[in-house]
Amino acid sequence: MKSRCLFIFFLGVSGFYLGSAGAASSTLQRLTDHELSAATGQALMSLSYIAPTDATNLETKRAGGDKTIGFYKLGMEAEIELNANIKKFQLGCGGANGANDCDIDIDNLSLSGLKLDSSGKPVAMTREERASSSAKLTNPFLEFAIKNPNSAATRQVVGFRLSAEKAIGLLTAGNENSSTPNGINTISGYMKVQSDNAGVIKGYATTAVTRDNLYGTMYNQDDLVITGTLKSILGAKAGFKTVGGGFNIPQINNNYFEVPAILVNENRAKSKVLSAPVKVPNIYLGSGANYPINGSVQYNPNGPHDPSYQEPSGIYTQGGLTQAEVTSCNITACLIAGVGKRFNQVMMNGTISNISANLNLTQSLGLIHNLPINSPFSLSLQQNALQWTGAKSDDIAQKGWWMSFSDPVKALLHK
Repeated sequence: MKSRCLFIFFLGVSGFYLGSAGAASSTLQRLTDHELSAATGQALMSLSYIAPTDATNLETKRAGGDKTIGFYKLGMEAEIELNANIKKFQLGCGGANGANDCDIDIDNLSLSGLKLDSSGKPVAMTREERASSSAKLTNPFLEFAIKNPNSAATRQVVGFRLSAEKAIGLLTAGNENSSTPNGINTISGYMKVQSDNAGVIKGYATTAVTRDNLYGTMYNQDDLVITGTLKSILGAKAGFKTVGGGFNIPQINNNYFEVPAILVNENRAKSKVLSAPVKVPNIYLGSGANYPINGSVQYNPNGPHDPSYQEPSGIYTQGGLTQAEVTSCNITACLIAGVGKRFNQVMMNGTISNISANLNLTQSLGLIHNLPINSPFSLSLQQNALQWTGAKSDDIAQKGWWMSFSDPVKALLHK
């Protein structure tokens, strides 16, 4: 819808200047080549062409690219301000995608100005601030991909792109920031999402209640088994391992994690799979009121990564009851506890530290709502895979509609 409006605007501006030139032709003065070379000026509209053999033609230079495609670019040397709200933004629905799928499907899409703090980081905006601000598009342009551009008989338009050399604004999707995905239902395009300039995603995860049994698993009988050696002051020693019992771990909220930036570079993406190590706080085992049987979690009220999210600092849980079996002994110890002897009702006391867990999650793109933009941005339609002028080396627009963010956008994930 927006591309159509801007295209009509381009045509309207062109028509206005053609009409003005015709009306004022009687007052124009003919200039010689020498006089013309001494004149300077700037046009509102510009037209450029990149031939198939041009060194800047990325499509013909890439492996598997079409060697017969050239590009015509109609640009506006201006800055446009835009504030837009679209309840349902859908492109490329039906057809080859099937009855219920689209290349791009976004609910409650909004584009406004971008508010930054003194260090240049995006900050939250009120509804009134967004309504009264506009995104800025610097040097917007239309670009056409033409197959066989030098042949009047066989030339063919195989793609067009609506873009700007730079876009600054806040693009949002959806109407709530919750655990329910909303906003981005499907997107085809190139978008790298990270939390800061370090190129990573930062987020918080919640782990479920678990029971850690200390007698092995169905996959490996040595998993989660505690082994050790008991020593007496007289030199007696006995090795042991746990063969029963365990302890409980409660739900742990706000486990901080970092993963490499999410890269969406595909057709009709709905989610991305993330894998990240999560550091688990120390587990303190003991008995008494401070070590409940189901466990409890202490939280740091100051973050530390973000004061809005209290992160876990320690887990306190009852250490047992467990069973232990003697696995080895010396002569003196064997008189008291021979190999194979079991001790029941054993209570554990101690600390389990340096724990990490592998977090594997499917991150719905519907949980990403705020996309601050400060880079070239484009929306294109192409007949086949195509690399547009100036695109990133791995940004190959696929058949159909394609939305491309040249530079990373920043977001914080919660899972």
